[in-house]
Amino acid sequence: MSGDSPADLLVAQHDPWLVLLSVAVAAATSTLALHLAGQARLTHEPVHRTLALATSGIALGAGIWAMHFIGMLAFTLCVAVHYDVGITLLSMLPGLAASWVALTVLARQHVTRRQLATGGVLVGAGIGAMHYAGMEALRMAPDLRYDPAWFLASIVVAVVLAVLALWVRFTLHQRTRMSNWQANLLSGSIMGMAISGMHYTAMAAARFVGQPDPEMPDSHAWTQTLAVTVALVTAGVGIFAGVANGLIRYRDMYRKVRRSESRLRALVDTAVDGIITIDHEGTVQNYNRSAERIFGWAAADVLGRNIRMLMPQPDSAAHDGYLRRYLDTGEARIIGTGREVLGLHRDGSTFPLRLAIGRADAPGGPMFVGFVTDLRGVKEAEMRLGIAASVFAHSYEAVLILDAERLIVDANPAFERMTGEARQQVLGRHVQTLYNAAPHPDFPGVWHAVQAQGYWQGELLGRSPQGGVPQRVSIAAVLGNEGYPHHYIVVISDITQIKAHEQELEHIALYDSLTGLPNRRLLADRLVQTIAHAQRHSELLAVCYLDLDGFKRVNDQHGHAAGDQLLIEVGRRIQSHLRAEDTLARLGGDEMVLLLGGLQSPADCAPLLERVLQAVHQPVPLPRGQGFVSASIGLSIYPLDGDTPDLLLRQADHAMYEAKQNGKNHCRRFAGSEPMVQAPLAVASMPMQASGR
Repeated sequence: MSGDSPADLLVAQHDPWLVLLSVAVAAATSTLALHLAGQARLTHEPVHRTLALATSGIALGAGIWAMHFIGMLAFTLCVAVHYDVGITLLSMLPGLAASWVALTVLARQHVTRRQLATGGVLVGAGIGAMHYAGMEALRMAPDLRYDPAWFLASIVVAVVLAVLALWVRFTLHQRTRMSNWQANLLSGSIMGMAISGMHYTAMAAARFVGQPDPEMPDSHAWTQTLAVTVALVTAGVGIFAGVANGLIRYRDMYRKVRRSESRLRALVDTAVDGIITIDHEGTVQNYNRSAERIFGWAAADVLGRNIRMLMPQPDSAAHDGYLRRYLDTGEARIIGTGREVLGLHRDGSTFPLRLAIGRADAPGGPMFVGFVTDLRGVKEAEMRLGIAASVFAHSYEAVLILDAERLIVDANPAFERMTGEARQQVLGRHVQTLYNAAPHPDFPGVWHAVQAQGYWQGELLGRSPQGGVPQRVSIAAVLGNEGYPHHYIVVISDITQIKAHEQELEHIALYDSLTGLPNRRLLADRLVQTIAHAQRHSELLAVCYLDLDGFKRVNDQHGHAAGDQLLIEVGRRIQSHLRAEDTLARLGGDEMVLLLGGLQSPADCAPLLERVLQAVHQPVPLPRGQGFVSASIGLSIYPLDGDTPDLLLRQADHAMYEAKQNGKNHCRRFAGSEPMVQAPLAVASMPMQASGR
């Protein structure tokens, strides 16, 4: 182009009004496109996001093309100029494609410097490609050539200003307090300068080489009309893009509102507490499912009616006045706070509930939202806890509460009274330290039963300074939701008096009330045991049936009280000659039985029986003189004379009668006719050998 003669270069002019119109179109469409791209960043639906970016790309691409076309109409050359329609329309594509790609890259929540530079280069390249493609649509006689320096300058202007515009919109806006409309206006203006600056810089680079056409008609009016038409069409495209994006935005917002409303409705309907909304006149506007459950009324029965229907008197009558007073004066009693009130159920019953009220200002007037918590379960639980605490504090039985490690965490006053230990002294101690090992040394076995069955009950000996204290102990496990014990309840009863009473009853049942000797029942048990012992050790057992001689005469002469005294003394004398393993029992009246075990031969019992006869024969001091009795003893030997208790007793009884018939005051063995032991003079004539007893 440097070889062309300056005389061959054609001089062109620009219509200033059309230039201003082209710049305004570029700035307006850029502002709209950047605004739409910013809206796309707020859209979460992929389809809506794509449509928003497409409309913003169309707006920016149309603006670039319109600016170029109007700028070309503002350019007046002294030759006839025509445009290739196909190429002119195709020149839109680079601007549209570059705009859409750039805005897609930049429509992210966080834009990096690299992405910003890439977007600016794409937009600048799209502006340049669109311009120079549009220049190729020119059809005229002169040749079109370009100055390289100005050509490069046009591209640099487009890229630099495009990057600056995008930086203002997507980076500077986030770092400053600039509002959205300010950022859009400033960045749109800079982008318009990038588009128009690139165009007019590129036009300055153009060189038209040829001869002017002196007969060229004046088409100034036609070009202005066409420029305005293009501007209006571009404005229509922009409006269409804005409306389409607005519809997309509205649809997206509508779906968000519906989702929010659905979530809010789900939260309200699934809330455990009742939620009731009323207007400034007390009319129910909303009523959730929990409120239906709490009050028993369905929503259809309550909506549109006054909230007073859910209140008992006198709250029902005073509610409207309270509401008017609050609206007139602002005096609030429970709004913003919570308190316990009574609710009215559909069946007419009242129940406790907790009510909290909040105010919300709505277009139609203030709204009041009440949050209702049913306290029936809470009150019932409080009552049960109060009763349980009262039982714990006032129980006559001692109660301990243990943790999962069986450490004492609480003890009631009855425990302090029963054991004499203060509550603070036992807290934190293991419950096992309160008991002696006997009679249940296997404490792990006790707790194994608690783990297996959930409880254990038995008798333990509690520790005390006076020794073991018998106690009846019940242990129950309190299970948590996971099925494992987290507490144990131990109930303790002092059974000292019960044990003493049991021993007293046992003594009455097994011992003679007069002499204190074992009675017939205990004798039978002892006889079975001594027979089993003799059998195990291959020993003999002597069963001696003893009857007092002359006892009736003592009763007749001295009275029954003296006779009782004599029986007591005789029993004491005989008991003094026996070993610990021997048994003396009273069957009734003056009949007694001796059980003598550990014998190796029948004669081993002779010395003891001789001492018994002598002890009984000694006079017994009585209130009015002395009593004289003797004893007749019948003897049977296990297993020589029999092997059952009844047989041995019958044989000894029979031998005792033989002893009475043969002179009394001696002992006779069953099936023998000679006395075994007699009064002192007859001892030497016994037919068996003494063993030193």
